[in-house]
Amino acid sequence: MRESTVVQPGRARLLRLLNILVPLGLSFLAVFVTLEVAFRLFYQLIPMEVCAADPIIGTYYCQPYFEYDKPVQIGYKYKPYFRLEGMWDPANPYLANSENNTAPTDRNDAFYYVFETDEMGFPNGPIEWQDRYDVVIAGDSFTIRTAPKTWVELLGEQSGKSILTLGAPSWSTLNEVAAIKQFGLDKQPEWVILMFFEGNDLVNTGQYLERRDSGLNWRDYDMQGVSLTRRLLTPHFGGYLWRRLFPDETAVPVNYRYPVVANTEVGPVETVFKDVHLLPLSADYDTLVRSDEYAAMKEGLWELKEAVEAQGARLLVVYIPSKEHVLWSRVWDDVDVNHVLARTVTVRLSAGDHGRLQFDPTYISYDLFTENQQAQELLLADLTAEAGIEFLNLTPLFWQKSIQEGELYHFADPHWNQAGNQLAADAIAAYLQQAAP
Repeated sequence: MRESTVVQPGRARLLRLLNILVPLGLSFLAVFVTLEVAFRLFYQLIPMEVCAADPIIGTYYCQPYFEYDKPVQIGYKYKPYFRLEGMWDPANPYLANSENNTAPTDRNDAFYYVFETDEMGFPNGPIEWQDRYDVVIAGDSFTIRTAPKTWVELLGEQSGKSILTLGAPSWSTLNEVAAIKQFGLDKQPEWVILMFFEGNDLVNTGQYLERRDSGLNWRDYDMQGVSLTRRLLTPHFGGYLWRRLFPDETAVPVNYRYPVVANTEVGPVETVFKDVHLLPLSADYDTLVRSDEYAAMKEGLWELKEAVEAQGARLLVVYIPSKEHVLWSRVWDDVDVNHVLARTVTVRLSAGDHGRLQFDPTYISYDLFTENQQAQELLLADLTAEAGIEFLNLTPLFWQKSIQEGELYHFADPHWNQAGNQLAADAIAAYLQQAAP
């Protein structure tokens, strides 16, 4: 006769609890893994707020379409024949500042966005390269589509010249020099155009030097020491979803810093500044000229000039002013002025009288910030004059046209709108025509 098994009441309750918790835990784990895999396979599903929550997520998970070289030369570029399309709204404040510092707005500047790369991964559309191009252009995100028609497309139409564009977001002068040497000079161009954006090119030059000297590729360098919690997307998405479903109604009202108002002859223009672009604008000429970043950029441009001239081509450096620089003198409201100055910094060098640029979170005065905004212009003008490099400074033109005609940059995104793209194309086309032999 088999003995009966008696389960103690406490053990029975534990078994019932385990029967509930184990399947529930496995279900949560399955959902977690499914979301994590889905976000990595279909990055378009990641909400903009989640992308903006962490620079690692924004750079490497929301934009998984870059290739990285090792050792670092150009740093990175798009994957060949990459295509991105859909509605894009440059009035979305997350494009400029991920922090909750821009007042809600009903503004919508969305347009249907199509971006395609060529066989090498550069922003020329889905084309196969020609053996020769009249113009080779290298730049950062100003070479990427930020309007229905880009200034590069307009320049090609107006000049009748064939153009090869080499560019990727956040490239520095050194990325651009390397790209021209590696991909552009053998195309026997008449012109080589290098774009210098004052908003971040010197800062990005420092980042280039760090990654090049490390021996790692760009992505591996940035991923050093990044914790598992930062690498996972689902917890960030969970926090975003929770805030959307259960907003904190007891939170203290936000003192929004943006938009600020710039006064023009056609009326007030509301806009959002990008805080990181205030960093290099805060530095004075003497600090910049003694920095390692400037020394590396100067050496790179000198070498590029020699390489370009050896090919019988002409080198033109085009200076791109930031929205913050162009509109600063037209921001007159005291509150707006103080909101901007609060994000300026004191710039010094890491080794006292030389070294890398260091940014201390100590704001500078109105007069000093206004004076320093011209430092990079003078720096590039002096450098190109010393090296005998042709130089086109777009700052006076964009400043004048902004006052006369209003918006030339997007409301939140820091790049040119359609009017700004047209103005840049007109200026560069006119220069090439007038400078023709």
